[in-house]
Amino acid sequence: MAQRRVVYFIIRGMLFFLAIFGLWRMISLISENSNAINKEDELKDNHVLVEVYYESMCPDSKYFIKHQLVPAFEKIPEVFDFRLVPYGKAKTTENSTGIFFSCQHFELECLGNKIHACGIKYITNRSRQLRFASCLINNIRNPQSAGESCAHEVNANWDEIEKCSNSKEGSELLKAYGEETHNLTPSVTFIPTVVLDKNQGHQKDILKNLLKEVCSKYAGDKPPSCL
Repeated sequence: MAQRRVVYFIIRGMLFFLAIFGLWRMISLISENSNAINKEDELKDNHVLVEVYYESMCPDSKYFIKHQLVPAFEKIPEVFDFRLVPYGKAKTTENSTGIFFSCQHFELECLGNKIHACGIKYITNRSRQLRFASCLINNIRNPQSAGESCAHEVNANWDEIEKCSNSKEGSELLKAYGEETHNLTPSVTFIPTVVLDKNQGHQKDILKNLLKEVCSKYAGDKPPSCL
């Protein structure tokens, strides 16, 4: 009888210990998740916003995206986010028959700008969106063929993007990018124009070394690539 009571108390003690341990572990996990969420929110709040105003057939835009924007985003994606604004020095006219564009590098560039605009809308993953834009601008002489190839490369729906670029939807997107570009203060004089946190200062430095300029603006703990 006494032996049974001893076993009973041992089992009861073990169950009590397991219950306490389980409760402690649950509280720890909740705390860890909360800290992770807070840290993620903090990183988002600290992100430097890089806005790139460019043209699909502009050699300087091509160079900046391929040699500055893409490498910087690959090295420090936790430091900045980006917005692509494909319009440049184009002009928009609108009448009862539709929306029309006149682009610095002629009609083919207008089509390229629309494909970029539609890609931005329909490719929501940031890394894939940037890879698509970089791939597309690297083939500036044939945007239609390049668009299909680049969409497949990043596993995007080309039919969706193509339909958009050949329809009123693409024209409306490009028109909106045009309005945004024309509303910049000071006005655009060079393409690409790159805006960091709504500030157009230090354009030459940004175009020469985007990573350095973004890191200098970042208010959070700097990653190794910034040091």
